[in-house]
Amino acid sequence: MSRPRPVPPGRHLVPGLIAVGLFATMAATVLTAGGTPPGEWAFDDPEGFPDVSLVSGLGYALIGEPAAAGGALAYENTESFLVALLVLAVVLDAALDGALLLASRDGENER
Repeated sequence: MSRPRPVPPGRHLVPGLIAVGLFATMAATVLTAGGTPPGEWAFDDPEGFPDVSLVSGLGYALIGEPAAAGGALAYENTESFLVALLVLAVVLDAALDGALLLASRDGENER
């Protein structure tokens, strides 16, 4: 039966150590937000949007009919969500196009 061998230290561990350091820095920043000590919770309870439907608001924002949204929906509050949603869609589409381009290049040599 073989036992696991320790990984010898070397330059191949540097990216992992950088990632761990970045994570620790970001965690410390988030946990101490607002001048709170590291052991206390820095954020209040989330309030959200009471008595409104963000999904319906996003739908009406995509369609472009604010009059159909009515007064109970958060149409005005969904514009920032809509921008983030569209930017994310464009970035994911570009990543998919790049993956398809790379996959088609790999397939040409295999004929």
